[in-house]
Amino acid sequence: MNEGRSKIFDKNFSWGIAISSLAFLSAATIPLFGSIGLILIPLPILYYYSKLGRIQGLVVFIVSLVVLTISLKIMGSEANVLPFFLSGSLGLILSEILRKSYSIEKTVLHSVAALLTLCSVLLIYYSMKIGKTPWGIIEFHISESIQENIRLYTQLDVPSNQIDLVKDNAREIITTIINLFPALILTSTSFILWLNVLAGKLIFQRSGMWYPDFGDLAYWKVTDRMIWFVIISAILLLVPVGMLRIVALNLLIIFLFIYMFQGLAIINFFFKRKNVPKFIRIICYFLIFAQQFLLLFVIGLGLFDIWVDFRKFNKKMRDNTA
Repeated sequence: MNEGRSKIFDKNFSWGIAISSLAFLSAATIPLFGSIGLILIPLPILYYYSKLGRIQGLVVFIVSLVVLTISLKIMGSEANVLPFFLSGSLGLILSEILRKSYSIEKTVLHSVAALLTLCSVLLIYYSMKIGKTPWGIIEFHISESIQENIRLYTQLDVPSNQIDLVKDNAREIITTIINLFPALILTSTSFILWLNVLAGKLIFQRSGMWYPDFGDLAYWKVTDRMIWFVIISAILLLVPVGMLRIVALNLLIIFLFIYMFQGLAIINFFFKRKNVPKFIRIICYFLIFAQQFLLLFVIGLGLFDIWVDFRKFNKKMRDNTA
């Protein structure tokens, strides 16, 4: 019996290294898969860290990073391994947080806080090492990213007038991103984590593994008092003080981002109520995030739900979908 279990364990361990390494390499070497792959890299780490245990799961993560590093050197690639380390670390962090059976809010909050703390520690260490301020490093990398995008647009034969527009306004774009960096990093990290929590639930349930029960997220709702934070942030935007307006805009983006999730919960509610097929749901969600006006509509749903309560018309659904 022990031999059989050992073989199964070894097989899972080997598969963990193979799949995690493949996920890292795909995200690093396939342009079209790069951004999406980086977002979903936490999933295999989360799964095998939870399935194999802390020690073996950590070994899977480390070996996968080593495989990635060696492979990139062999290919002569200059890709930075740090984003893959941070993305994989999110899988480890999320696994530890999920074991505590927190609510969905606490799961996201604690995981984001842990990952951003890790990022801050690494940023401070790197800034001390090279003798630059953390904010100066962030500004440099944002500037490099803008220049890289301009080079990419040139290779993709984007119309020259559009490229010139980006070049002429590069300084303004960099300044805007730097001013909004706190809100952008917080919302993007939270969104990536949210995607991995939902995807992790599907993978764990299909594998027969335990996963915390967050309840029916179609009924998820923000506390009504949060609307005052939105109102106050919007009012502060009218104050003619530069730094105060930047802080207010960052806060407004964060609060509207939270209401976006409430809007998504409302849409999910009606999808369930109408028994909309899953593939149509996926298409609709893709369109929501691809089209800005649809995303604004979703945020509006979340905001006006305070007064309208869109889900009050079918309270019996909770019992039917539990």
